[in-house]
Amino acid sequence: MGTIMTRAKKDGSQSYTATIRKKQKGKVVLTLTETFPNERSAKRWIKQRESDLNAKGALDKAIHSKQRKTWSDVIADYSAASPNGFGKTKTANLAYLQRLDFGQIAVEDTDDHTFFKLAQDLLRGIQAPPADKDLDCREHYDLKPREPQTVNSYMATLRTVVRYGGPISRIEMPIAEFETAKLTLTHQGYVARSAKRNRRPTFDEMDRLMAYFHDNYMADTRRVPMHKLIGAAIALAHRQKALSLVAWSDFDASNARLVVRDMKHPRETVGNDKETWITEEGMKIISSMPRSDERIFPYHSDTISRLFTEACKILKIDDLHFHDLRHDAISRFFEIGLGGGSRDKILKYTGHSPDGSLSRYIHVEQEGDKYEQWRWWPLLFAPL
Repeated sequence: MGTIMTRAKKDGSQSYTATIRKKQKGKVVLTLTETFPNERSAKRWIKQRESDLNAKGALDKAIHSKQRKTWSDVIADYSAASPNGFGKTKTANLAYLQRLDFGQIAVEDTDDHTFFKLAQDLLRGIQAPPADKDLDCREHYDLKPREPQTVNSYMATLRTVVRYGGPISRIEMPIAEFETAKLTLTHQGYVARSAKRNRRPTFDEMDRLMAYFHDNYMADTRRVPMHKLIGAAIALAHRQKALSLVAWSDFDASNARLVVRDMKHPRETVGNDKETWITEEGMKIISSMPRSDERIFPYHSDTISRLFTEACKILKIDDLHFHDLRHDAISRFFEIGLGGGSRDKILKYTGHSPDGSLSRYIHVEQEGDKYEQWRWWPLLFAPL
């Protein structure tokens, strides 16, 4: 017979949790639980479920159903088994896949069409319920079509679960079915690799951005000193998130070294701490920052991105991202022959591994330094 537990809620009302446990040979083999707003509903549910389970073969069927793992289950298992966690994008992708209808499909019921339909729905713009239930509304589910590159990001994340999650969840994964679907998705153009960017800001664009942000900061010094962050991006060649997290304790002024914690890596971001060399301009910009926080540049990376995007829109600068400054910085390192122009030495400044993706950032446009005698250097080197 089932049991009912009464719980007091914060608003003073009560809820009733009904539980049914079934045993075989003294061992609990099935537990069913449901919560109701009143005791009558709880009793009715217990009576109905007990009657259903008493039918021939019903208990065995219910036990098997409970043992079946959904994609949400295996994603949770896969995430919990990771000793170091994942990067921001992979974590967000996994959580989103769990919230989609796909997350409730049993792994053993999955075939190649299941994966094909998932990608098709993502491309059409199907929306999963929001993580914050307070934001759940009808308008949230309006279709918001995605680019094939975005769909590819979700499918690449799911592929890691398909390939490596089986032993963790103790189930057989449909690896062949996924790979078959992936071939079709690529053929049909539903997924695509991100195009390589070669966008670098022009000298005029940089001048306008610096003037805009400096004027903004001088009008109210409580604002984020974006001119300093732009200068740091050019001088240090690090990502905006890395810039926003680097600590004073990781700055070695005597040897011109900077440790970047958890430097982004396709497979080993967490714990991938890299000691990088610092350019002469980078040393001067870092030294100009006040030691009012544990971090050298104590501003959230999302805020940096938003302010930069807003400024480009106001200044009518098209298709320029803050991350493009990293392309500009690394290309400049080669143009000025930093470290004698040695690729191995430039790797010391950027933090890339020898077999990494440095080449995608090299877009040499000239010989010499386009920022030589730049009028903004003295301002960037001055104390904030």
